[in-house]
Amino acid sequence: MSAAERGDMLRSLEFASPAFLEAALKAYRMADQGATTARGKPLTDEKGKPIVLSTAEAIAQGTGFRPERLSEVSREHWTMENVKSNFKGRRDDLYSRYRLAKTPEQRQKVIRDMQRFNMDARKYRGVVSPITTTSLRQSALQKPEKPFFFSVG
Repeated sequence: MSAAERGDMLRSLEFASPAFLEAALKAYRMADQGATTARGKPLTDEKGKPIVLSTAEAIAQGTGFRPERLSEVSREHWTMENVKSNFKGRRDDLYSRYRLAKTPEQRQKVIRDMQRFNMDARKYRGVVSPITTTSLRQSALQKPEKPFFFSVG
C-alpha cells in the first residue's frame, strides 16, 4: 500500500503478484530504474553510483537468485541501519537519564556514559553523530507531550 501511495506502481504490482511474476517484475525494474530500498531510496555502490542490474544479473534476479553484488550492498545497508538504530536507542536513553538525573553525581555518571557513546560513535563518523553540549541542552529542555483531551458527549 505504501508503494502505491508513493506512486511507485511497478513496485506495487510486484507486491501484488505471485512469486514467479514478482521476481521477473523486480528484475525488470532493477535493470531499468535501478535498485531501491522498500521506501524507494536508491541503493548505491561504494562509489556512490546507483546500482542498475546488468543483463546477467537481471536474468538471475528474474529466476529467483539474488545477484551477489546486490546481496553485498543490501547486507552493508542493513548493517548500517542496525548501527544507526542501536546508537539512536543509546542516545535516547542517555538523554532521558540526563533529564531524570537529580544530583550532580548522577549527571556526572551520565556524562561519562555519553563520553563512552561519543568514543564508540567515532568509528561511524558520518553515520552516527556525537552527543554535543548543544544536543544535551536541547534534550534537557524538551517539553512534555501535550495530554490527549477526550470530549465526552
